[in-house]
Amino acid sequence: MEIRQLEALTAVVASGSVTAAGRLLDRSQPVVSRQISDLEMELGFVLFTRTRPTITLTPQGLEFYQEARSVLADLQQLQARAQDIANGTAHPLRILATPDLVYGVLPHALARIDRFNPVFQQRLIVEEICHDAVESALIEGHADICLVNLPIDHEQCQIHWCGQAPCLLALPETHTLVGHDIIRLEDLQDSPIITLLGRYRLRYHLATALVKATSHHTRRHIETSSHQAALSMVRAGLGVALIDPFTIRAALLDQVVIRPIDVDVPYMIGVVSQRNRTPSEDAVRLIQGLRSYVLARIPHFVETNPSGLPIRPGRANQSHARQM
Repeated sequence: MEIRQLEALTAVVASGSVTAAGRLLDRSQPVVSRQISDLEMELGFVLFTRTRPTITLTPQGLEFYQEARSVLADLQQLQARAQDIANGTAHPLRILATPDLVYGVLPHALARIDRFNPVFQQRLIVEEICHDAVESALIEGHADICLVNLPIDHEQCQIHWCGQAPCLLALPETHTLVGHDIIRLEDLQDSPIITLLGRYRLRYHLATALVKATSHHTRRHIETSSHQAALSMVRAGLGVALIDPFTIRAALLDQVVIRPIDVDVPYMIGVVSQRNRTPSEDAVRLIQGLRSYVLARIPHFVETNPSGLPIRPGRANQSHARQM
């Protein structure tokens, strides 16, 4: 089995055809076809169902592909690290984070950690990633750790710590309820509601929580793709929105008031890495530093197990961040 065969396999899966894979790899179509055929001969099973205009993986092909891409990613990482060693360059620390955390938590946490115990020697790589791409990014070796919203389901992902904090309500500063310390959702009456699009699987509970809590009223409903867009609409007076407690730490909140609500809508986050890789000392310090920051700075954050059950029932983070 050759590396070039595995490269051909992953390129065909990524591009959907042998011809496109050849262009991706700068190889001719016959060469890619031969490499796939040789690999199938060696494996003893067919990798692809060949239907025009694209080809798809067979069940056995899919199982092998999931293993192969992890191996190939390890080899690519090894090659890159070998080049770093040859150049005398320290291994970069790579972090991936979902949008709500890459802006709302990560910069402040890194600054706090760096003051006490710097977590990288020469180079730190920070990338934003959508939730649905986290698993493949870890498997393919694109990050040492990921700071993500949960849940995440994959046997190759290890969760180092996780927990949750309650979502909050964003209202225009002119709303009649801004004088209340806690907003009862049933008191929103005819206020239009702004939620995230239901197709974003992880965030679906934010949309349904607000819709269900106010379902006894007939109201206008706006759906949008991001918390930032939702806050802009709140600012413009178009309605109210349920916002996670992490996004608001970096959000522009002029003309917007944030209030707790009478319904507990938990928003869960955590740090994950690839299960079969031992985190470096730098990564371990970062994992611990992120946990310490969240416990200290996010109001009412409670550590949980991956199912959302508190690790120490009744112990919530009672620190109160300044009103945002």
